[in-house]
Amino acid sequence: MTASELQSLPYDAKPDWEGSKGAAPEMLQGYDSAYGTVDTVIDPKAESRMMRKFDLFAVVPLGVLYMLAILDRSNLGNANIGGMPAEISLVGNQFGTATTLLFVTYVPFEAPLSLLVKSVGPKYLISVSALCWGAVTLGMAFITNYKGLYACRILMGMFEAGLIPSCNVYLALVYKKSERGKRVCLFYAFSALSSAFGGLLAYGLIQIHGPNGFSGWRWLFAVEGAATIVLVPIFFVVFPRSPMDAWFLTDGEKKLMLLRYESDIHWGHDEDFSWAEVFKVVVDPKWYAFWLYQFGVDLTLYGFTTFLPAIVQGLGYTSVTANLMTVPIYAASLLFFVVVAFYSDRWRLRGPFLALCTALLFIGLVLLVAVENTKILFLACFFVALGIYPATSLSMMWLQDNVAKYYKRSSMVGMTLTLANTAGVVVGQIFTTDSSPRYIKGLSVCLGFAVLAFAIVVSLMIAMGFVNRKRSSAISNAEQSGHPLPSQPDMGDYDVHFRYSL
Repeated sequence: MTASELQSLPYDAKPDWEGSKGAAPEMLQGYDSAYGTVDTVIDPKAESRMMRKFDLFAVVPLGVLYMLAILDRSNLGNANIGGMPAEISLVGNQFGTATTLLFVTYVPFEAPLSLLVKSVGPKYLISVSALCWGAVTLGMAFITNYKGLYACRILMGMFEAGLIPSCNVYLALVYKKSERGKRVCLFYAFSALSSAFGGLLAYGLIQIHGPNGFSGWRWLFAVEGAATIVLVPIFFVVFPRSPMDAWFLTDGEKKLMLLRYESDIHWGHDEDFSWAEVFKVVVDPKWYAFWLYQFGVDLTLYGFTTFLPAIVQGLGYTSVTANLMTVPIYAASLLFFVVVAFYSDRWRLRGPFLALCTALLFIGLVLLVAVENTKILFLACFFVALGIYPATSLSMMWLQDNVAKYYKRSSMVGMTLTLANTAGVVVGQIFTTDSSPRYIKGLSVCLGFAVLAFAIVVSLMIAMGFVNRKRSSAISNAEQSGHPLPSQPDMGDYDVHFRYSL
């Protein structure tokens, strides 16, 4: 029971925080004279203290690995303006093809790996994946032609595929709906940091030459790959094996964690695997809306983050300065993301904030496509960056807020990401070398999908609000007739007592 729920209890049902003999300090007892029962409630301060431990020992390590994954994956764009194409003799749209190839293996592995999170455990799944993609990134420092580049990108996609599904599923397994926004912000903030830090790192490393002709772009891949390999053992030691038996929890906090799960019958933390729950995804209209939305915003995410250095260079900056000029863009996006996540949790709303962020995407993309003035084009990059991180990350929490039971939720996450990340395949074909540096064709396609994403968010809010009102009316009518409707947790989010988060 949370602090807000405690406030709604009648006076004689409130817990006696000081007179609960024998209770763990995290779980105290209050007597309800109306029912003659003793209810166990959660001390909100103890609960907050416990969740801060998860923030430090789970979310931060996940964020660090995500930052390294983004660095390892997206600095191909920095290498592109740092001399790699000429040195390994890329011709035509071979760079665009290399961008696409990562998703050839990334996409099909996401859904299966999301189902393995609970059985294998995120600790082992993510550690092995990170070690492998770090080794591949290190190997990219030694490629000599397009064949080596293609091979590395295919392998990197396969090894990185388990990271995002594992992280999304884990965050929803540990945190309540009202706690997820700030945590997903903390996690995805490392993505913005990686983009900003990647610009600074690229700025320094690309200027290195030697020894023996070892170019700066090769140092970029070598340093990042080695950093990932070194940090994996630290992650393995720090990250908890599971929420219920995390090494940093006291016995009382482990009982408190169990009580949190038991307070929400739709959480499904101890659910056994069932193919029926997996197949429920494909008959749920929400899934089609979410994956189409995610595809639309991912298209901008992958295109913008990969080709931003080239776009900025096209405004008249040198290749080295172009990497540096991306830093303030990502720094501003990070600060905005923090504000959006804070108020999204505080007001318990996701849809309105996603609508705002897709509107910012629209404004930025319109300016990038239609305007010639370099100062306005640079400003447009800020608009796109402000919208893109909340638009692509809070949406996955919104999905999980509105799906009950573990395996349907994890399946929908994996299947949504699988289809949405086909955007990565498309990006390399619409942001083509011959359209550099303005990339009008690619940005125009992104603009169309940003409009579609905005329409989907508004439609979902209207539809979910209608269902909530309909369910409330059914419950009220049943109670007035003397035949209250029982809760049916097996029905998941189709249970009449389940409420959608708008």
